[in-house]
Amino acid sequence: MTGIRDETVVPKDEEELLNYFLDVRVQLSKMKQDRKQFLHSKDVRATYQRVLTKVRELDELRKRKLGIMGANAAKITLIHSPEVRTRVDSVIDDIFQLLCLSFLTVGLKNGAAAKYSSLSTVQSLLEHLDESGVFTHHDLGPIKERLDEIVGIVNKNNTPDTTESTIEDNEVLEQLDAEKRANKVEEYLLIQAKLQSCLTKYQEVKDKLEAIPEALQPFIEQLFQIRRELLSLAALKIDIDDSNKSKDPLDAVSEDDITDALEDLKERLAEIERMLNQDCNEDGKIIVVGESENEPEQGNSVLNGLLDDCHDIINDLSHKTNKGLVLDPMIKPIYEEVSKIKATLENLLVTRRWALRETDLFTYQKRLSELDSLRVNSKFPSQSKDYKGQAVLLYLLRRCYALIYKLLESSEPVSESLQHIHNQSSAVRRCLLELKRMGGVDHERELYPYQMKLASLDNMRVDGKFYDADGNIPEGQGTLNVLLAECFDILHEMKIELELREEEAQAESQCGANKPAIDKNIQMTKDTSNCDIPASRQAARYLDVYDYSLSSHYNFNDETNYSYSSYEDDDTANYE
Repeated sequence: MTGIRDETVVPKDEEELLNYFLDVRVQLSKMKQDRKQFLHSKDVRATYQRVLTKVRELDELRKRKLGIMGANAAKITLIHSPEVRTRVDSVIDDIFQLLCLSFLTVGLKNGAAAKYSSLSTVQSLLEHLDESGVFTHHDLGPIKERLDEIVGIVNKNNTPDTTESTIEDNEVLEQLDAEKRANKVEEYLLIQAKLQSCLTKYQEVKDKLEAIPEALQPFIEQLFQIRRELLSLAALKIDIDDSNKSKDPLDAVSEDDITDALEDLKERLAEIERMLNQDCNEDGKIIVVGESENEPEQGNSVLNGLLDDCHDIINDLSHKTNKGLVLDPMIKPIYEEVSKIKATLENLLVTRRWALRETDLFTYQKRLSELDSLRVNSKFPSQSKDYKGQAVLLYLLRRCYALIYKLLESSEPVSESLQHIHNQSSAVRRCLLELKRMGGVDHERELYPYQMKLASLDNMRVDGKFYDADGNIPEGQGTLNVLLAECFDILHEMKIELELREEEAQAESQCGANKPAIDKNIQMTKDTSNCDIPASRQAARYLDVYDYSLSSHYNFNDETNYSYSSYEDDDTANYE
């Protein structure tokens, strides 16, 4: 199709489906906001299958309208297709985001349905990396590994008789089985299309790196790192009124610290420029041996662009007042909102085990997408022509997407109703590993608190399973059982190590009792008769001052040398 489509226009034959999807989105939003009760995997599964049924109906409707029939229709999906995209597709995307996060919340992390949100975040992250031009092979490596992992999960999910739960709820599963078989192909096509879009974008970004000559890669990676650190400093040195300054201690960075960091970056940049100037020809271009004519030209273009960007940011930071960069009035509110989202996500990264419900991430994803859509030609609308602060905003947006990605990947395959058990078991495991690393314990009594805690957690199981308050068996049974078993194993190993140390100490004490009375290590000396005698006699560890047999040698009335107080009294006297 040609021309620009108005995605807000919905065909009449799709209006009924749109109303259904809007109702589902409202239902999922209410479910997300309800903190009084936990999500149940069977409810999430049922909703997911009903949505897939309606999505399949929409896809078949569009294929009939375009005359796509037969074998070709089974290989493609028109959902999210740019040629026929409408408002319905946007609502469907929101629903799949919420459902994906719901799957993570109930512990169903390893299914294909739970990867939709991760793919959306990866796609946004790749788009921002491509626009910013600040990336290296180290940035793309983890993304590629994650995409390969998702490829395996999607392909495995497409095989027959694949289930992602061991819950023995036969009645519910039988009701969903027929619908699930009918929707399985549509689910695969949707996830596969999203995955292919990410892989295509990844390859585009990777090609830009590979086009740079290998000899210039070290310089470019160093410049990338300097530019990234400069953007991080610029994000800290934004012109904010005193009344609006963040009170978060994480943001409490002094001006002197920022100035010192800026000076260090200036020196690093100058050193790179000196190294580059040594390899330049008369035209100021880097001479690269063994490369084609186009590759050095492209490498020099990238180098010069990075150098100019670094110098521009340094000049902006160096010539401003203590309050830092002065943003355009039109983009300053956007900056402040993105900064708040970034600070919130950073806090969640620290407290995620106790404070994060995965469905909460949808709010941040949605708001970031709305702010991102404000850009025109990759720039936020502003009054100034030099687009000051655009790079900083793009950096903050990219950091937010990266934080969401980390939060999604750090999710444990345990239902939220069992999360408190998982958190406590993990804490005990960390304590035991740290205790073992420091050399173990000196007495078995030191292990009693850990034994009591593990026993209390173990007693929560009924017939080897953990139940929630409603009597259901949530997801994550295997993870919790393995975690508890590992804790018991570490505890048992530490007990064995303690017994071995006690046996060794007892054996050493028995060997010491059979040694000669005179210690061979005592230094010997010579007297006038040339007879070897000990330089000192064996003395008791603590001298008994009331041994009157020694009265002829010591004056016990000398109060300056002796006291009735013990060394223990001396140690405690300072605290009285």
